[in-house]
Amino acid sequence: MPADRAYSRLAHPDQWTRCAHIGTALLDGGGVQLAWSEPKAARPDTTMPCTPPDTGPHGLTFDRWCRAYRSLPAEGRVAVLPDDLAHLTEPQFGEPRPGTLNRPRGLAVDDADRLYVAESGAAAVHVVDLRSQRLRGRLFIRSRRHPRIRPIDVAASGRQAIVLTRDPVRLWRFEGRRGPLPGPAVRRPAAARGLICTRVAAGGGRVLLLWSAPPDGPPAPGVVADATGTFAVTVDSATDITLEPDGVLVVARAPGSVFRRFRTNGAEIDPIGAPGYDGGAVTVAPNGRVAFTTAHGFAWTSGPSLLFEATGSVVSYRLDSGVPRTRWGRVFLDACLPRGTDLRLRCLTSDEDEVTDPIPGTAPARGGVPVLNPDTTPPLPSRLGLRDASVGRPLHRRVTGREQAWAQIDADDAFETYEAPVDAPPGRYLWIMLDLSGTTLSTPRVRSVRIEQPGHRLLNDLPRAWSRDERGAAFLQRFLAPAEGLLSELDDRAAARDLLLHPAAAPQQALPWLAGLLGLSLDRRWPETARRELLAEAFALFQVRGTPAMLERLLTIYLGPDVRVVENWRMRGLGGTVLGAAPSGPPAPAVAADGSATAGLGRFTVGGQPGERGDGYTVTAHRFTVLVPGRLDGERREVVTGLVERHKPAHTVAEICELGDGMRVGRQLHVGLTSFLGPDAGWNPAVVGQVAVGADGVVGLPAIGSRVGDDAAVGRVRTG
Repeated sequence: MPADRAYSRLAHPDQWTRCAHIGTALLDGGGVQLAWSEPKAARPDTTMPCTPPDTGPHGLTFDRWCRAYRSLPAEGRVAVLPDDLAHLTEPQFGEPRPGTLNRPRGLAVDDADRLYVAESGAAAVHVVDLRSQRLRGRLFIRSRRHPRIRPIDVAASGRQAIVLTRDPVRLWRFEGRRGPLPGPAVRRPAAARGLICTRVAAGGGRVLLLWSAPPDGPPAPGVVADATGTFAVTVDSATDITLEPDGVLVVARAPGSVFRRFRTNGAEIDPIGAPGYDGGAVTVAPNGRVAFTTAHGFAWTSGPSLLFEATGSVVSYRLDSGVPRTRWGRVFLDACLPRGTDLRLRCLTSDEDEVTDPIPGTAPARGGVPVLNPDTTPPLPSRLGLRDASVGRPLHRRVTGREQAWAQIDADDAFETYEAPVDAPPGRYLWIMLDLSGTTLSTPRVRSVRIEQPGHRLLNDLPRAWSRDERGAAFLQRFLAPAEGLLSELDDRAAARDLLLHPAAAPQQALPWLAGLLGLSLDRRWPETARRELLAEAFALFQVRGTPAMLERLLTIYLGPDVRVVENWRMRGLGGTVLGAAPSGPPAPAVAADGSATAGLGRFTVGGQPGERGDGYTVTAHRFTVLVPGRLDGERREVVTGLVERHKPAHTVAEICELGDGMRVGRQLHVGLTSFLGPDAGWNPAVVGQVAVGADGVVGLPAIGSRVGDDAAVGRVRTG
């Protein structure tokens, strides 16, 4: 079939913003849906206090082990909270007692596991090393003109912290005990007159500030801007801000209201619910979820919370084919139509270069982005032409998927491809109109639109008499479009069939077929990216099947973090003679030979393993341990166990060791945090007066934070 067709597309947010919107909003990343509003029960109550009773911002942050830290300014301390407090009905701040801090407010943990506490009442910043659980420093911010500068909030940015101070409003940088260093200069936005700076958020190379109304002043919308004063967004009753890993700005609002979210370009996306929010603080945990403070500790956001309009429509700007009297082809829409929703398509064509009386352009109700050079936007249709446009047609859902050859579609993608013909006379220019209808809880969503230009040209191969009449030609054009489209798509697939043999380019549904060519059976529990990577490395991996390198790489492909295989024989040490064993005792362990026991000289062993454990070959040979970083859930543990059993040598015994939150060197750890590689030394604490010189023992136990040169007492500190 002739491949001379191009496509006009509507996909980018800038393109959708240039259209005329009536009761519609933009999707995150491009597309349209029905406009939404907040539920009445989730709208802010301006009579309620926007902060806890002690007045002033609180702090909430997480470390890499997902432990939560919340500041309690009224009690003068920072509480460490459990992982999940959603089911609790009583406050879980520990035993109510006065702390030693003077109004601690902002909290942040940097990438070096250092906790920063903004002690506003004492004009100091505390730096706590969470690994050693030691206070590294209590730092003060001073200047000649302002001897006591009070920090009120802090945000982590990589291995440093950004501290916000008030009177004067400035930003300071801390990196552990190094600081304070002057940060970027702060300029008040023009829209923040009469407001005070209360919050700072950092992430992705950006630093944003929240300007809110004073506690004793009249209510006013909050303004979020960067340090230069560049205007970002205005949000009513804003109390705190944070940045998600992908750069999305989350603005917490007064208790009882939803949190609003904005992209880096200013486009607003679906808000999220925060039941129980007390107006204290909001942050993003290491797992990517948004957490907020409550009267019981903290809780997680509940997901999107909004109500949709019943109907809406969007009218595109003028699409140009470049050729007069163009017969436009089919329209393809990637859309999601839940039950109870509907989507209709109308088309309007023209050959006139000038558009008289165009309809006014209206921005989307939500999610619009700034348009560069709006004067270059093609004209919208005329009012009269839009009134005479064709009646909205229903769409046909394509059971074969997209019309694009071998397009990759995610397994969890809820969008499907719908098709409809352009029901309009030939013309160089085309406008399309989408009519959306839904319910208050569901809406149709359209992500992208593609229009063939021109359509098929089978009419040129038919007798001229069949298409001489315009009505007959339009009927034949629509009648032959499905069959011609099927043949054209088959030609496109045949021309690009080499993509099926490429693991990175093959569509997801073709991966099992490609694995069959390699003699593999893919596990659907594997992520799609891991399956593609396995297919790409299958030949190289199976050439070294049964080796530690192959097993490490296979598990790393599935899990992501690097996995290590430790063979036990590498930990057994060298063979040697036991000095001090009884002549009638067991033989000394040795490698490939028996060692002989000698007379007793003390009570210690040089080399080898203790005799009661058996010889080194029996204890360690043909065994290995798989070290998995992090923790595994039930499904991943089952997959890892199956991979190890299937790909290890038949005569070996394997053990899977989950390292959890990681291993630490140089400090004593509790059960569940300590990891041992190979047999332990069997050392026991020694007591002065009860230990023989030369015996196998350790004097004392390590103390957290001990260093060489500290005051060390026997029985407490081990040097080294």
